Amino acid sequence: MQNSWMNLAPARLLFLGSLVAACGFATSAAAWKFEDGVATTTPSASNSNIVQLELGCGDPYHFGVFTEHGPVLTKDGRGESDYFYEPGRIQAVIDGAEFPLVAAGSGDAVVLLAEGSQEDNYLADIDDSFIETIKQGSELLLRFDIVPENAADGSPFETYSLFTLPGAKEAIEEALKDCSS
Repeated sequence: MQNSWMNLAPARLLFLGSLVAACGFATSAAAWKFEDGVATTTPSASNSNIVQLELGCGDPYHFGVFTEHGPVLTKDGRGESDYFYEPGRIQAVIDGAEFPLVAAGSGDAVVLLAEGSQEDNYLADIDDSFIETIKQGSELLLRFDIVPENAADGSPFETYSLFTLPGAKEAIEEALKDCSS
């Protein structure tokens, strides 16, 4: 009986190993890939229904997210799709640098553009400096204002998806090598 704890040691080690593996998996970075002509990745953390980010050639670039079930929503399905073509509703934060974006719908994707003037329906092309910042960055946080309430931090951006950027440069350069910008 004096070594009864030894009988439980393998079970405890298995439990601790599973816990460490689960924690490591939950915070692991999603890899960037080049497939079908675009650079893609999945969120490393999110409270939204975003399942993929992609970047490829467009006019001049295609930058967008794919979601489960329609427009960007919270994980529990809350949100409003009236953030499309509205300034101030989407923000990209790359290593602390903020970039206002605007959404346009396109089938199963939400196309993200730079925020433009009212005369241009607030839509502007994604520019080269934004792409370069992504390629040189360590993380990209996409923040959306899709519900009337503010986030816990007081900002209007209550919904987010975080994308890690190590490995992005190679995939993005491959995806954009034939773009005419």
